[in-house]
Amino acid sequence: MLNYIRDAIMAPTTRSSPKKNNSNQAAGEVLKDVGSSEPRETAGAPMRGYKVTDNERTRKYGIGANSLEMLITKTRSKFPLLELHLYLASDGFEVSDDDYLNSLPAQTLFIVAGPDAVITTDADFEFEKMRQQSPLLKVADIFYDFIEQHPEKFRRMITEYEHQKQRRVLDNTKAHLSLKAEHVEWFEGGEERFHSKEEAMAMRAQTRVRGYYYKAKEELTRNPLYRQNAKARQVINSVLEQFRYLLIGCDYFSMMFDRRCQQKHEFLHQQLGGEETDAGNLPSKRLRQVIKEYTKENCILDEWSVSLCSDLGDFYCQGAYSDNGNCCSMQHTINPYASRENLILFQVWNLDHQIELCRTILPALVANVEELVSYPQRKCPLHKKQVIDISVLEYFLEIFSLKNLKLVHIVCHEKVQRSSRSNGRLLCSDCHEYRIVQELMEVQVDSATS
Repeated sequence: MLNYIRDAIMAPTTRSSPKKNNSNQAAGEVLKDVGSSEPRETAGAPMRGYKVTDNERTRKYGIGANSLEMLITKTRSKFPLLELHLYLASDGFEVSDDDYLNSLPAQTLFIVAGPDAVITTDADFEFEKMRQQSPLLKVADIFYDFIEQHPEKFRRMITEYEHQKQRRVLDNTKAHLSLKAEHVEWFEGGEERFHSKEEAMAMRAQTRVRGYYYKAKEELTRNPLYRQNAKARQVINSVLEQFRYLLIGCDYFSMMFDRRCQQKHEFLHQQLGGEETDAGNLPSKRLRQVIKEYTKENCILDEWSVSLCSDLGDFYCQGAYSDNGNCCSMQHTINPYASRENLILFQVWNLDHQIELCRTILPALVANVEELVSYPQRKCPLHKKQVIDISVLEYFLEIFSLKNLKLVHIVCHEKVQRSSRSNGRLLCSDCHEYRIVQELMEVQVDSATS
């Protein structure tokens, strides 16, 4: 049973918010056109068909409309909400004008909800449905709930296990092996689809970073400022889009756990005294490659695109936040490349935000967005020119990169409120950071067009 629970914690770290899900008892989908008794058509605009459903997907209707007003009016007859809003089922963004509605393809699916609802996107809905049907993911939920409710007890359990492990002679003779054919038992469970250990570990790093993206997106899009202020919503949507392309540029920091990465984190030199490494690159599609080449050429993310492990795959705890450095007083270390057991235990090693994500970084980002849209005449303190954007790159580094993340054993992960502040600020057109991000966005547009 213990092994089963250990395997379970390797489920994806990004989970939807717990909600009542009635998808298994969902009523059959009803696709109907509303009759001609509805509001008059807008002159000159063609009628198009759309689909609408609620957040739980219990009902679905087909509706013909040629304007947002008509679509909302017809939808209200099916879903009688006092204040009805339409959100894209694909990403949860609200549709608020005819220009944007007309840019969407016919048969686009909309979520019908109130102004403050947390939208369950298609991806979240499918994952929640899978979670409800999968015993493995249910065990993972139980495990995560136990950690949240009994953190001290869980730390004691892990510490006791570590002591027992140290008393045993561990077999690390297979740590240097890489391919699936060489170390079959290492790939049992969730790693069968990978051909090498390095690919699997790179994907694990990407999964953690993607989790931070979806967490940031959820927190920002459910903020009252996003819901109530159209200009702020536009700025936040732009920030999320730029985050996404910066993540593409660094391959979601997949190199953090990849021992093939040539560049190592500077704290490893203190542990190992320096070492020679072999470079390794993951395959990428054309657009991703263009963005990656641009970020590399301009050295945007080079300093933080590094690996946290040695050539053999040894990871070292960087110490608790209160230690104020990269040294772990308990000398925690692990090599997930050595055995399946170590790979499972590595799941309880955390990437700790030194500047806290939800308590500090995201509130600071929202505050800067609010200042930007409320006081557009503010001047940049550096260039004395009118501000036009927020420091997207600085917030990106604080949320996703090793500039603000430390790899720590769970015992060294101190979940206490911290005094550190975000370095994000408002930018003008002369700020170097603003020009770099804008050029990156132009690169992806040119690549997509060509």
